[in-house]
Amino acid sequence: MSVRLLVSCVLTSACVGLSLLVGCSPSGPQPSAPSGKSPAAPSGKSPAAQAAKGDYNPHDVPITEEQKTQLRKQAAQFPKAVEVIKELRAATEEETKNGIPQNPYKAHQALDKADLVFQWLPEIARDSGVPKQHWEEVTTTANELRTLFEAVHQNIDNKKEPDFKSVAAEVDRKIARLAEIGAAKPTAKSEAKP
Repeated sequence: MSVRLLVSCVLTSACVGLSLLVGCSPSGPQPSAPSGKSPAAPSGKSPAAQAAKGDYNPHDVPITEEQKTQLRKQAAQFPKAVEVIKELRAATEEETKNGIPQNPYKAHQALDKADLVFQWLPEIARDSGVPKQHWEEVTTTANELRTLFEAVHQNIDNKKEPDFKSVAAEVDRKIARLAEIGAAKPTAKSEAKP
């Protein structure tokens, strides 16, 4: 009985392994992009596939790794990160003040960069010596700002009025609070890390 079970397991394993090997072989023709078209859009999907889904936007170009590195350097210290957020807020307002921009590239870039800084802000606060008692508030405020900026971004993507003015007052209050936190006396590096 145990020999049959062992042989059965070995045969099953061999069959599964063989089917995986055969199924993964590149023997068939590889798909290619139609002539004259680029093989993939920035997201890795073809523009036609994205357009069919309705989510392809040639103006919404992803932030490059080089831009992320530069942005990370600019926002390395908490007070400077708050200044970067203020600049991106001003750029977003300027780009959307007359409705949907003709070419929304700058607005998308500002919104995408702001989103990155909001994601990094809790870590920047910790590494910049922001007193520990403010860490939770920084995280909450950054998340709330992400939500407000995302509403504007979604409006642009959906070809609706960006309506930055509807979130501007709340955005300004939250940025002002971050500036207050940034002005607080930093803790010593050894105290900042948990």
